[in-house]
Amino acid sequence: MANQKGASLEELVRGYFSQQGFFALRGASFQFEGGEVTDLDVWLYWRQGGGLRTRSLVDVKNKRSPKAMERIIWAKGMQSVLGCDRALVATTDTDLRVARFARQQNVSLLTKTFIARLENSFSDADRLTAEEFTSNIRKYPGVKQDGDWLGVVESVKTALVSGGGFAAFNQSVAAFKFFAQKLKTRSRHSEQALRCAYLMSAYSCIALDIAVAPLNFESSEKKYESIMNGVKYGDNGEGRVQASISSVLEVISSRVENGRVIAAQARGALDGAFSAVRAEVIAEFFATDAPSVSLFRVAKDLERRAHASNSAGLLGLSIEEKQLLGLLCDFTEVARTSVFSPQLGLSDPVAVTSRIKSDNVPVASADTQDCGDSPQVDPRGETQKKLL
Repeated sequence: MANQKGASLEELVRGYFSQQGFFALRGASFQFEGGEVTDLDVWLYWRQGGGLRTRSLVDVKNKRSPKAMERIIWAKGMQSVLGCDRALVATTDTDLRVARFARQQNVSLLTKTFIARLENSFSDADRLTAEEFTSNIRKYPGVKQDGDWLGVVESVKTALVSGGGFAAFNQSVAAFKFFAQKLKTRSRHSEQALRCAYLMSAYSCIALDIAVAPLNFESSEKKYESIMNGVKYGDNGEGRVQASISSVLEVISSRVENGRVIAAQARGALDGAFSAVRAEVIAEFFATDAPSVSLFRVAKDLERRAHASNSAGLLGLSIEEKQLLGLLCDFTEVARTSVFSPQLGLSDPVAVTSRIKSDNVPVASADTQDCGDSPQVDPRGETQKKLL
């Protein structure tokens, strides 16, 4: 019961900040060097215009003993670790010392009174909760063995909150390609694939917006070059990838027998792989100001569309949404018709009128699983070049 109450409050907090204009993300995992450190209840991103962006985290606890003091300390620490601009704690604890301690630590407090007002006034009935979204995707019986769909989604969320930028953009675009291809090969479960493709495209918008924010006052030529290198190499302009490659090749050249020949061959192969990345598709479009301004807005629209409670809400894309999705299709060399004209094998063609409270949904028997015979690709484990 406590977990259900906590999840409900997390969804309430996410919905409130989303309506206030934030891009709000629930339940992302923060990792360091491949190991999970902790999870974030709600992560917030806001575009203020120009090169100004703000990131915030919200710790949500709705327990009998919320231990609000500990949560304030945790939130303050995670604010520093993640480089967030603000930390907030939503708690039902009414101890006045908690409010004073939060002010002292410069942590915003969502109080029990405020939460009660939200519960009485806020409604988002046309949207699937995070739990309902997961249950919907699990209607595909092969969701785990067919590339681990939910694992792909979670890995992109982790990349986004753990730094964002070009590395997260490349990972989210690879995941978009993964799901866009499933629209053709898993036609009976194309609703689930389309929801995931929309969500990955929304995450790619936020990741790219984070990446291009420092370039806001640069010339179009400088933006183009920076985006090209960022998309190709996955770093934010520091040249770390190129420097690492050069260091390794230098060691091979100087310390391995026939090292110069081997290093030259490796250099040629790597240059060919990087040149195959169609980074110019992204760079040409976003080197000017107008398209990059729309990234945040389109991200919010596509994220909401992915969670539409009525399957009809997956259709009827806006011009800006089509433009962004078309660009991603061109970049990943996926046919636009896969996304723009999906043959939705809707697992539930009517509106979702009753909220799903459990992940225990019926699944088809093994002999009816739509897993297909095509080779499976896990977007989380491949290099940028292989993915794209």
